[in-house]
Amino acid sequence: MTTAKDRLDVESGAVTAQLQKEAEHMIHSMPSSVDFDELWQLHTGGVGKAPRYRHRLSSYRKWVIGATAALAVTAGSIIGIGFVSPPVAEALRVIPFFDYLYAKGVDRGELKPIEEKHLSNPAGAIIADKGITFNLVEEYYDGISLVLNYEVTYPSSSAPISGKEAAVFYKLNFEGYEPQSISTHDFTITGDHTFVGTTRLSFGDKDLPDQLRLNMSIDCIGTTRGNWDVSVLLDRGKSAALSTTIYPKDLNFTYNNLLYTVDKLTLGPVTSQVIVTTSYPYPWLNVMLEDDIGTIYIDKGGDGATADYYYFNFSPLTDLNPKPEYMTLIVSGRLGNSQIKLHEDRQSLNGSYPLTLRGIQGGTVTVTAVDYEEKQTVVYYEVSQVMSQLTELTLLQGQNQPITQTGQPMRISRDKLAFKLVFPPVQPSDKLEIMARSFSYPEDIQQFRLRIPVQWTK
Repeated sequence: MTTAKDRLDVESGAVTAQLQKEAEHMIHSMPSSVDFDELWQLHTGGVGKAPRYRHRLSSYRKWVIGATAALAVTAGSIIGIGFVSPPVAEALRVIPFFDYLYAKGVDRGELKPIEEKHLSNPAGAIIADKGITFNLVEEYYDGISLVLNYEVTYPSSSAPISGKEAAVFYKLNFEGYEPQSISTHDFTITGDHTFVGTTRLSFGDKDLPDQLRLNMSIDCIGTTRGNWDVSVLLDRGKSAALSTTIYPKDLNFTYNNLLYTVDKLTLGPVTSQVIVTTSYPYPWLNVMLEDDIGTIYIDKGGDGATADYYYFNFSPLTDLNPKPEYMTLIVSGRLGNSQIKLHEDRQSLNGSYPLTLRGIQGGTVTVTAVDYEEKQTVVYYEVSQVMSQLTELTLLQGQNQPITQTGQPMRISRDKLAFKLVFPPVQPSDKLEIMARSFSYPEDIQQFRLRIPVQWTK
């Protein structure tokens, strides 16, 4: 049987040869008036809880062509004039799988760094059976999380697929390891005979290797049984190059008469993680992470505990403060609903600024401006103290119709607690309001802050 690698090699070679042939034709027949250095500058400037056993999933496809800048530009010219052969068109086809997730309400902040920093690796694992092709296109792996993107193609002669056909049943196996994990997936039908999907997985093991062999055993796609087993080597090299890991020495603390140790801090481009060890990880701790200029890293979920440690996942390093001198671990116990006082405050967005809303823990949120753009609405605001940046902001339109944010707050100043928050596009009106949901802790809450120094290599 032809392996996925063999097929990939053949297809890649054919595409490259065709690209070269058509590029030479275009270069000679339609010479560009822009020199190579300018083209290259333009090009680089524009690039910008489920068990481990059986999952019902789907797939996706995205071709990445490693060609020279000249070939890439020429291919763009070919497309521009409508002259492109089928293999070239297929090679240059890009499926916006993350856009499908965003459309389903997945937080953009969780996946956007993977796109912007080009952190995925091509998987090239393609296999066909019973006329159906499964293509594991690319993967992102950093030892903390895993993202798999794939596409399934049905025969063109088959009837248009429906939801029951847009499903993949599989088992995941990591050679030499049995990591605990939680996962989620989304899929989208993209044509009469294709659907795409993304599987996102969060690991609970604190020391997974830089490379990990993943075997994906698939015995059913939709209602069709067959064999679409694929294997891919996961590699964290891209994320590791942009990450730093700290193993603090003797950084211990006592909470509720229990001894804890900060074992590991990872600051990465997609996920930051804190590992806290203890002899018996119970009860649960509430933990926040703050950098040296007061930015709180958002809880990303996927937190958990093993027999000897907790793991907490947070948002990644920020572009505003990419190399903090230290991080602060804020620790408190779990509170019951009766112990937290909730508040709502709303103001009309009538164009008169600033306007002030109540924030978390007695602070304030001051809206300084709102930009009503064609594709988005951007709210600019400042908070009076660190905790208030966790205040939830929502736009209200008409009969209290909520308009939720499309991403996480982004800090825009090192010198003050100033942020921007993006919402879907809305039109300004006298009925448009902004609402702040906040809370306050009881005064006797036990909470402390633990500083973790960060040593950066030059």
